[in-house]
Amino acid sequence: MSHHFVLSDYENVQFTDAGGFKPGDCRIRVFIGQNQANVPVELVKALLPFGPDADLLRISGTGPNALDFHIAYYIGRWAMEFPGSSFTIISKDTGFDPLIRHLATHNIVCKRVHKLAVAASPSTAVATTPPAAAAKKAVPAKKAASKNVVVTIMPASHTKPAVTAAEANTESRVTEALKRLKGMNSSKPTRTATLQSTIKSFFKPALNDKQLASVIQGLADSKKIVISGTKVSYSL
Repeated sequence: MSHHFVLSDYENVQFTDAGGFKPGDCRIRVFIGQNQANVPVELVKALLPFGPDADLLRISGTGPNALDFHIAYYIGRWAMEFPGSSFTIISKDTGFDPLIRHLATHNIVCKRVHKLAVAASPSTAVATTPPAAAAKKAVPAKKAASKNVVVTIMPASHTKPAVTAAEANTESRVTEALKRLKGMNSSKPTRTATLQSTIKSFFKPALNDKQLASVIQGLADSKKIVISGTKVSYSL
């Protein structure tokens, strides 16, 4: 089951309400630094109606980007545990943006906003820009630091390109040539010139030079033959 996770970098952005979110809208996780001794009572009261969908997570350890790495870990964990989930990071830290771009290459939808209220705003809904264009769009550092920043990068499309007629013909010829060569047992050609003439004899009408080269290259790419100079060896 997929969810919308809202992950707050509370060292970077503090808030005391639910920012317009209502119970059932999302799962809120507020990450608190090890040295942040207290959180406002107002924040706790605002999260109580969310029940188990809201939690305060105090990180372990200190150091540069310690909290950021915790958020990155949980995004990866929950993306695997709940396939199809989306993520919103509440932070002004542009260091998250390379992570967001990387997640997009793995078809994981993630965005960064500067405060919780922006995350809940309809204007920050996932963009309808074509996926490939959105994934390639870079976010300038200065713009990412602006007051109303929302960084949203959609996953790139991974549609497999169609196989052309020429490629299909080459594949079928490689399969046929491989079948014929296997049947030749010990009489397989051991020199490239002989191999070329032998493969030509397999097909009617005869292959032209380009078609013949494609078949031989296909056999080599599949590691069924090894050409070394003028000699040919087989692994059929």
